[in-house]
Amino acid sequence: MTNKNLLLLVTICIIMVVGITIVVLSLVKSDAFSFLNQFRSFTVTIDNQSDFNLSSVETGVLVTGAQGVTVESGSKDMYGAEIKSGEVIKIRPNLSLSGEGGIYLKITDSNGETTNKMICSYTESLSGYSNVIVTNNNVSVKEQCN
Repeated sequence: MTNKNLLLLVTICIIMVVGITIVVLSLVKSDAFSFLNQFRSFTVTIDNQSDFNLSSVETGVLVTGAQGVTVESGSKDMYGAEIKSGEVIKIRPNLSLSGEGGIYLKITDSNGETTNKMICSYTESLSGYSNVIVTNNNVSVKEQCN
C-alpha cells in the first residue's frame, strides 16, 4: 500500500468517526431517546418550581373496584427525602399492579397543603414516565406511560 493510499484511508476513517460522533451527540441532545423511556419501569420526574419544599411525596396505584368506583390498590411508595424548592428529582417508585389501573401522586408542601394528581391515567405494565412541574398555583403533568 502506498503512502498516498494509506493517507486516503486514514482520512476516510477520521471523517467517518467524526460523522458518527456528531450523529450520536445530536441524538443525545435531542429527545430521540425519550421514546425508549416509555418501555422502562415507570419513573416520575418532579420539578419543584414552587417557593416551598415538598415534605411528603407518595405515589400509588388506583384500580377500579367492584362497584366501578376508583379505589387505591394498596400498592404505594413514599419518597424518603424532602424535595427542596428549585430541585428536580427522578423517582422510580416501587409499585405493583395486576391488571390495569392508573398511578397517582400525592404531594404535601412545607405549608401543609396537599395535592393529589393523576400522573398516569392508564397502565397495564407500570412502564413509561411522567414529568411533573409543581408551582405555587398549579401541578402540571405530562404523561407517557403504558
